[in-house]
Amino acid sequence: MVKRGRKTLKKYGLVAAAALTMLLAACNNDKEETQNKTEPEVEEQSSELQTTKEEKLVVDQLGREVTVPNSIERVVTGGILPYFSTWYVATNSTKEIVGMHPNSYNAAKHSMLGKMSPDVLKADTSFIQNGEVNVEELMKVNPQLYIEIATDEKSINKVTEAGIPVVALKAIDAAAAEPLATFNSWLEVTSQITGTTERANRFLEEGKKVQAQLDEKLKAIEEKDKPRAMMLFRHNEKSITIGGKNFFGNQWLNATGAIDVAENDIQGQKEVNMEQIYAWNPDIIFITNFTETQPADLLENKVDGQDWSQVKAVQEGKVYKIPLGIYRWFPPSGDAPLMLKWLAQKNHPTLFDYKIEDEIKAYYKDFYEFDVTDEDIQAILNPSSEAAKY
Repeated sequence: MVKRGRKTLKKYGLVAAAALTMLLAACNNDKEETQNKTEPEVEEQSSELQTTKEEKLVVDQLGREVTVPNSIERVVTGGILPYFSTWYVATNSTKEIVGMHPNSYNAAKHSMLGKMSPDVLKADTSFIQNGEVNVEELMKVNPQLYIEIATDEKSINKVTEAGIPVVALKAIDAAAAEPLATFNSWLEVTSQITGTTERANRFLEEGKKVQAQLDEKLKAIEEKDKPRAMMLFRHNEKSITIGGKNFFGNQWLNATGAIDVAENDIQGQKEVNMEQIYAWNPDIIFITNFTETQPADLLENKVDGQDWSQVKAVQEGKVYKIPLGIYRWFPPSGDAPLMLKWLAQKNHPTLFDYKIEDEIKAYYKDFYEFDVTDEDIQAILNPSSEAAKY
């Protein structure tokens, strides 16, 4: 049996997000290979996977061996919403992304990636209709490879039966829910597909370095001095959904010196009422990019039927919208090291006195080889409500 394409990573205390159903704990049951092909003459063997002149096997995160072309120029991404940005981080290109989920496209349109690699905005979205894959429309895009979230068995089977290779990725490892670890696992699978490894290795090393720097300073902070923070995942006047344990927000908070107020009460994400918010009474509220709600909506008590003025975080003005750079920073993304720095500074502003704008500028120059402007940085740090629309 070929080894799985995802390593078990040591816990960085990370954190670092997406989201819809795709951010729920992924399916743990292994699936059997659904494609049987006559294997061509083997040319070489590398990384325990057999490679031929025209195609090779990769192992996805359901443990399935999937036959894919050696050279891939047309990729479509489905319900694993952040994946298009993973492809860019691994390959420095988005011209291969010829189709993506409309929710991914909306994030791309409002992200730095749309400016850094505008080819991503040429992707077709019409194959998703009423929230499901329309195979007839998908075939018009002529994909060589389809990337799907591991929990969407229906789409995986439907696309596979149409003769298109499908690689499944898990959105969350329920045992850890570590965004950097999750993102790195996607990079590892992408490396199998594309043969690119340099950026995956650099990303992992950068994440480890940043976490070590934070840990060194945070070890002086006693438990009683840590802020009690809350991740507002989705929100409107009718519904309040909070992220808790085994969800990305919990790891982000733990890794950056905060206490997650919901970790003992919520597994994953859950809808709650204002009485529960009052009971938690968080010191800080972080609002994800999966809701149109902005800090001003809470700070100015604009939400009908909800009185946020009684909450300590609102009273002290500590309500923050999570940034959106190459992708939304709450789920796994190539900006995960920056998310760590941003959160750590919000949780402990006197301890982490760097200028986050300088950190963003340096990271994009070094890691993406892209010069962000001051205007770009402000857009990253202050994402619009439009970026959250589905």
